[in-house]
Amino acid sequence: MDWVVVGAQWLHVLLGIIWFGNSLVVAAILIPSLNPLPIPMQREVGSRYGERATHLFDILVPAVIILGVVRGTLLGPIKDVGEVLGMPYGITWLVALIAVIATFLWGRIVINGALRRMNDAAVNPDGTATVQLEAETARVKLVVVLELVGFLVIFTCMILMRFGV
Repeated sequence: MDWVVVGAQWLHVLLGIIWFGNSLVVAAILIPSLNPLPIPMQREVGSRYGERATHLFDILVPAVIILGVVRGTLLGPIKDVGEVLGMPYGITWLVALIAVIATFLWGRIVINGALRRMNDAAVNPDGTATVQLEAETARVKLVVVLELVGFLVIFTCMILMRFGV
């Protein structure tokens, strides 16, 4: 047994689970739990959570990507550039790599941008949500849930690669 391969795979999977698990928890637990709260409170909790998550995933996701590249190439079946498009595993690996980068950028650009717009939206003088704040809050919820599409592609590719496809 090659312990370097085992270690790289273990860390790659663990970090990926943390990232994917966060997205699932936010969509399935956090957002529904916040929905009954007043929008200004949703904004406060969401912005704090988003700030902390951004710091974590700015380190974790590049590590997942680097480990995936290493695992597929140096420690895996892809030995030259021709094999990326020349074998089923290589094509699946490339799709996964593109999906991971796109999903990460979705979070950094689209989700963080939506969070900034939500945080910049004014509240009414009595502290209640303005129409703009309600709209921006709804947009944050939508783009967070849409991130799951990227994870569906990534997860499917991981399963396929396990079987050499």
